[in-house]
Amino acid sequence: MKKTLLMLTLLIAPLAVCAQQFAHFTSTDVLQAMPDYRKAYDEMNALRTQYSSELQTMQQEFQTKYEKFQKEVNEQTPAAIRERRVAEMEQLQDRLEQTQRDFSSQLEQQEAQKLEPIMKKVQDAINTVARAGNFVYVMDKNTALRNNVFINEALSVDVTSRIMDALSITPEDIAAGKAFVARMQQEAQQQQSATQPAGTR
Repeated sequence: MKKTLLMLTLLIAPLAVCAQQFAHFTSTDVLQAMPDYRKAYDEMNALRTQYSSELQTMQQEFQTKYEKFQKEVNEQTPAAIRERRVAEMEQLQDRLEQTQRDFSSQLEQQEAQKLEPIMKKVQDAINTVARAGNFVYVMDKNTALRNNVFINEALSVDVTSRIMDALSITPEDIAAGKAFVARMQQEAQQQQSATQPAGTR
């Protein structure tokens, strides 16, 4: 009797696995097609540019004062004056480093605040598609790639378009998303060229 039950279990288990449906989607395609995501990206990019400009101004100010300090303070400078000038430079450096930390923290907070409602919309859409299609799980291809997880797409349904439909993403949004990606790639190339020495371009 036990052997019979065991054989039935072994026979039924593969059938149950085969009956299960698995799905995958490409999160970058979904996000880039969302107007809210593109707007948030542009706002964060503008904020980074603003913070970068402010930091650059502070760094230039520090460099100018440091060069002046090197020229004016030497072994012949009275100890009291030298100590005061050293303290001033240390305060400037501390203020610069603190500003860098503050800007970094503010950027993280702003990014989290802007992305949280967007990611919730995406998650709700994934849940809707998963329930409608009776999928066991829905795996993001980008996440799988980062974690060295292989998706056999022959045994998995691509539900990217279904998720986009659940988010009311239009063909115009998809086209705008592709243009958005092209713009990001162009900006990245320009930044890379700007940071390369003239002789290596």
